Amino acid sequence: MKGFFVAGTDTGVGKTEIARAICFSLASRGLQPVPLKPVETGCDPDWPLDALALRAACGSSLPLDEVCPYRFRMPAAPLVAAEAEGAHVDLLRIEQIVDRARTPVVVEAAGGLLVPLAREQLSLDQTDPADRAPSQAIVTNLDLADRLRLPVVLVARAGLGTLNHCALSIDALERRGLPIAAVVLNRAVPEDDPSVVSNAQWVVEMTGARVLGPGPYVADPGARPEALAQLLARLFS
Repeated sequence: MKGFFVAGTDTGVGKTEIARAICFSLASRGLQPVPLKPVETGCDPDWPLDALALRAACGSSLPLDEVCPYRFRMPAAPLVAAEAEGAHVDLLRIEQIVDRARTPVVVEAAGGLLVPLAREQLSLDQTDPADRAPSQAIVTNLDLADRLRLPVVLVARAGLGTLNHCALSIDALERRGLPIAAVVLNRAVPEDDPSVVSNAQWVVEMTGARVLGPGPYVADPGARPEALAQLLARLFS
């Protein structure tokens, strides 16, 4: 098992909760998972809460720079936050962390698939011959997933609005030929709307993807990894 690339369809869908549950599940199986949150924004760079939560769920003692190599204060897309600080996200560094891993890696993306992650210089043969100088390309989480080639766990909200977001995200993944391990419909809020009971069926019918959930809403943050691990058992079967 190489691991998983955990991405969200939107902000606030509980992506970190599901990533933590995957880490907990792998650790419970004795697989010593490697936690990786390549970029965390809107955080104290010395105390990135999502990355630290992943590390704890894995039972890992890896250095913070290996778990979360890029940490920015601005609550924005990674590229926006990095450029606000005059910094640059190096995708090669992220790829090297994954390549070095000898146990399953759980990569949690920062935001949705098309969130801008970095800029990369295009080589001359990738630019328009009419241009005199190479230009830059914006690299997204989808591009990173394409490079890592890990099965994707797509986390989506259980309720209203999820059908469109799921269909668009799955279409983007399929266009790249990326493996989709599952769509996880996560209850990130305690209240259900009427669509929750039928959304799983509709996502399957619209996309053909394997759907897990909707999962339970777990109010206690400390109890979430173990409680949600039961929902994710089919990932490992």
